[in-house]
Amino acid sequence: IGSVYLKRTMAPNIRRRSSGAAGGGGKKRPRSKLNVDLSGGHGGQYEDAVDGDDDNTPTLNDEELDSDGDESDNDRIMDASEEEGDDSEEEETVDAKRLRLAREYLSKMEAQQSSSEDESDSDDDDGSTVDKVGKRIAEERLRKSGLLQSHIADSVMEGIQTMRGKVAAKIGIEAASQAWMGGEAGGGASAEDYAKSWLDAKYVTYHRGHDLTPTSVALSQDGHTAFSGAKDGSLVMWNVDEGRKISSLLPAVKHGGETNINRNQREILAIATSDDDRYLAVGGRDNCVRIFDIRTLGKSSTNAASPITTLAGHKKAVTSLAFRSRSLDLYSGSEDRCIRRYDLNAMTYVETLYGHQSAIVGMDCANKNRPVTIGRDRTVRVWKVEEDSHLVFRPGGDVGSAECVSAVRDGWFATGH
Repeated sequence: IGSVYLKRTMAPNIRRRSSGAAGGGGKKRPRSKLNVDLSGGHGGQYEDAVDGDDDNTPTLNDEELDSDGDESDNDRIMDASEEEGDDSEEEETVDAKRLRLAREYLSKMEAQQSSSEDESDSDDDDGSTVDKVGKRIAEERLRKSGLLQSHIADSVMEGIQTMRGKVAAKIGIEAASQAWMGGEAGGGASAEDYAKSWLDAKYVTYHRGHDLTPTSVALSQDGHTAFSGAKDGSLVMWNVDEGRKISSLLPAVKHGGETNINRNQREILAIATSDDDRYLAVGGRDNCVRIFDIRTLGKSSTNAASPITTLAGHKKAVTSLAFRSRSLDLYSGSEDRCIRRYDLNAMTYVETLYGHQSAIVGMDCANKNRPVTIGRDRTVRVWKVEEDSHLVFRPGGDVGSAECVSAVRDGWFATGH
């Protein structure tokens, strides 16, 4: 419109260029007015007027609305301030996110702690909420590392005693009688009757699946699946919840089909499962360790399963197998008095440990890389694999060699003689 040029919607800074001089020293400072001519004339004009002085002729000056320089300066200032604001907002966002996550985690811990019925916490009246949350965080850290210990012996024993009393009442004997220990009880009841009563009460289930004596059993980490091996060379997969046989992973060797020598060589003597329920290790008189993928077992149309790899190296029967807790390190013990270590991440052999003077009959391994083994030489040995050494424990007196061993935790193990 006219000669007024507005390049942006924001109000420009108007710079006044006047050809005439302003009033004298004693005069009031003039005020400026902008007159816009919409009739098609020259356009906008500034008119200087002084209050109370009509004699002075107003000076008309053409003015341009020049806003390029000022707007560019303003834009640079605004852009810089926006960048600073974005940076500060980003830094504040990261810090605020960390603070928010920490508060949410603590709130979750407090909610779980308030709803928990743990007697040890309820009895601790002096402990504050912060202490309880700290204990809960520490327990969560131990649980993730696999080192959390829970006191369950009392509750488990209480349930066993309850079942024991019910079974004893059905056959008319005292729960504390010698029938529990395998002796004879009053009223003609025997240990055999006592054992059958457990089956009748459905506390113990009995299943058939092998032709010869089972030699080893392993349970998956989730507790829903079990595996059993027998002297006939068969390997069976069981559904624990339903109490049924899922499939026969390795068939039994029948008489007449193969020679007795081959049948004896097919005996399964040891089974172990990894903590992540990925692999099943099977060892026997064939001097090998066969590795199966649990995730694919029982899903094929044929019941028979093939191992994904076979680890050879032992010169005699493999009598014991153990996975290191929370890892895929596998140890095997044999009648050749050697212990072999495998890495199932790469399916390779790692090293051999020597020390036993007789056949190895059992082993176990906790979280640290220190397997515990027992042998016919009446010794219990704890192997420090990283240090290439081991500790030897010998039972005193007339105690015979151990028949079984279990690693309770790092530094603690139990043996049965």
